[in-house]
Amino acid sequence: MLIGDISRRNARRYPSKAAVVTDTGTVTWGALDARANRLATHLLSRGLDLGDRVAVCARNTGEWPEITFGLAKAGLVAVPINTRLAPAEIEYILADSGVQAAIVHTDQAHLVASVFADLDVVLEIGGESVGRPYEAALELGRDVDPTPAALTGDDVHFLLYTSGTTGRPKAVVNTHRGMVAQTLDTTIVTEARHSDVLLATTPFFTAGGMVRTLGWMYLGQTMEIHSRFDPEAVLDAIERRRITMTTFIPTMLLRTLRLLEESGRQRDVSSLRRISYGSSPVPPGLAQEAMERLGCDLQQRYGLTEAGGQVTILSPEDHRAMVAGKESLRTSCGRETPQAQIRVVGEDGEELPRGEVGEIVIQADSLAVGYWKNAEKTAETFRPTGLWSGDLGRLDEEGYLHVVGRKADMIISGGFNVYPAELERVIGAHPLVDLVAVVGAPHPEWGETPVAVVVPKGEVDRAALKAELTGLCRTQLAGYKQPRSFDFRTELPLGPAGKILKRELKVSSEVAAS
Repeated sequence: MLIGDISRRNARRYPSKAAVVTDTGTVTWGALDARANRLATHLLSRGLDLGDRVAVCARNTGEWPEITFGLAKAGLVAVPINTRLAPAEIEYILADSGVQAAIVHTDQAHLVASVFADLDVVLEIGGESVGRPYEAALELGRDVDPTPAALTGDDVHFLLYTSGTTGRPKAVVNTHRGMVAQTLDTTIVTEARHSDVLLATTPFFTAGGMVRTLGWMYLGQTMEIHSRFDPEAVLDAIERRRITMTTFIPTMLLRTLRLLEESGRQRDVSSLRRISYGSSPVPPGLAQEAMERLGCDLQQRYGLTEAGGQVTILSPEDHRAMVAGKESLRTSCGRETPQAQIRVVGEDGEELPRGEVGEIVIQADSLAVGYWKNAEKTAETFRPTGLWSGDLGRLDEEGYLHVVGRKADMIISGGFNVYPAELERVIGAHPLVDLVAVVGAPHPEWGETPVAVVVPKGEVDRAALKAELTGLCRTQLAGYKQPRSFDFRTELPLGPAGKILKRELKVSSEVAAS
């Protein structure tokens, strides 16, 4: 099976059923598949060929599913672009991946006008300031199956760039075969139903967003898409569209519950049966409140882009047990999904006894096949023994996984991964910066927030330097990567080789709030 088969088969089975719903209308499964065919055939007619890369730079929009299936049908490789990236960051991704074409939402046109100027094929959703109008391109395409005879499950479905400890993002290579495996696994563990109506509010340009398009539509379900998260709009949708499932990060769940509490307005949320969440555990008190106020189940997941998506599930039954007082589940992200095998190993690669902390190693059919044009990192991470995740964790006696740290010092802020090396690369380039280390500090809403600890070169005007560094970061980095504050010091703890010892570098929540 190939990714494009999902829309093709659902169009045959349920041609008049709603596939995608937005505030501007509804697209049936028959229409979605036809639009995917038209997109694919138009791009192929413009000279693109099997394996060519197509950047997709768009906020949440109703076109995302048809773009996903259309590119897959054509054998083209999607390269999702985080819409919050700075132009310099996007330029690097385009150059590294060798993008030949782009699909851009008009909301991002001002950001990418110069970045995509050299591409021969640019389609613009909702406008025509940087490329051919998307709808006009579909009119030029044909509603015929464009799947190349040479396309196989081993061909690349998408490249997704994730930040790394080297200061430059790496592209994870996910294939049709791997994503079909993840789709089946997700369908099983979420107990998906053909009748589900699912609400998408988190970004499509992430690994979770790419998996969601497949897993949430595999059985011919209906997906409602919101351009951004708004708790009022979420509650309205649950009532109006009878939403059965959605995905939150814990902050979203908290904001939705607070709105229910503060408004005092009665809401009919009886259709909602499950909320899936990730990025960090939900406290038992919050889980209990969610289950009582919303009347639904919760599930938590753990996964990586390199794993093709989720590989553990903390099930609704587990959440009920946690609320009932099972303390061991408070720090767990669940047990391995049906198609995943998880081991915790020591530095020598030997599996550790239950309860001991080591690196999490994953084996699954959904695993990516490596990093784009990066043989060294591929060999380091994708080994014959499995995917070496870089995350530290332990398995308890019941097989529940507890993630205890991130080997690469990753910061998770508001559900987004922030890698210190990226910030350090930008800040360290300033001529008045001697040393810099970026660490995570607790934040009441976002979980963590990045703080830059800086040793200036000699005596400087720290206020002026802070202003310059702030401006530098704003032009070079996405908004969610901005340091919350700059903590100036005279020295940093160093190891024998001159490496900054981040484990000895403490930053308080008061510093982060300054």
